[in-house]
Amino acid sequence: MIYPDVFNKERFSVCSLSASVFIHFLILIAAGFLMRFFEEDMQADSAYVQVKTVQLENLKNIKVNTEKDLSKENILEHQKELKDPASLNVNFNDLSADTTQLMQIYKESSLNVRIKYPPGWTYIDQNVKNKLDGVTFWASAGTYNPPPYIHLEVKEKYLFNLERFKYKIKINDNIAYFNDPEELAGQFSQTIYLRTDSDEDYSLKLIMNGKDSFYSFQPVFFGMLKTFRFGRGLIN
Repeated sequence: MIYPDVFNKERFSVCSLSASVFIHFLILIAAGFLMRFFEEDMQADSAYVQVKTVQLENLKNIKVNTEKDLSKENILEHQKELKDPASLNVNFNDLSADTTQLMQIYKESSLNVRIKYPPGWTYIDQNVKNKLDGVTFWASAGTYNPPPYIHLEVKEKYLFNLERFKYKIKINDNIAYFNDPEELAGQFSQTIYLRTDSDEDYSLKLIMNGKDSFYSFQPVFFGMLKTFRFGRGLIN
C-alpha cells in the first residue's frame, strides 16, 4: 500500500526533475542564440574593417595614379616641345623696334643678364638663392601717367607650352613666342616668351594703361627685347 505522503514526494521529485530539465534546455537554446548573434556581429565588424581597408587602399591607389598622371603630363609636355608649333612666323624687323631711347644698361652677374632701358627709368630686381629671378623697370616721371612698367622674368623651362602662343620670331639666335596684346579694364599688356638653349628661359612683359599709349610705347618695348643678352652673348 502506497501512502499519500510518499506519493506526493515522488510526484514532487518528478515535477522538479522535469522543470530542471526544461530550464536547462531553455538555457542551452538561449546560449546558442547568443553565440550565433555575437558570431554574426563579429562577422559584420570584420566586413566593416575589410571595407574600410579596401577604401583606404583605393585612396592610396588614386593618389599614386594621380602622381603617375602628373608625371605623364610632364613627359607629354616635354614631347610637345620637340614639335614645331602651328605658330605664324614673324620677321623681327616688322615689329618696329626702337633702341634710340635706350641709354641705360642693367647688368647682373648670376646669369650674366644685360638689357638696355630708357633714361630716367628705375628698376628693382629680385633674387632667389643668390640667383636672378626677375627685374621690374618703370618710369619715375615722363610723358605717360601712370607710367608703363616692364618686367623681365626668369622662367622654368618645363613650364613652357607651345600651344599658348600665336606668333614666333627669331631674336639673337633664340626663338621668341608671343600673342596679340591683351586688354583688361583699360589696361593693356603683352608678354614675349624667349625660348633659349640655356638652362633658363626668359619673358619680357609690358603693362600700360590706355590703348594709344600702349601702342605708342610698344616700339621701345621691342627695342628692349632686341638689346637683351644673357650668358655668353653679352652686349658691349
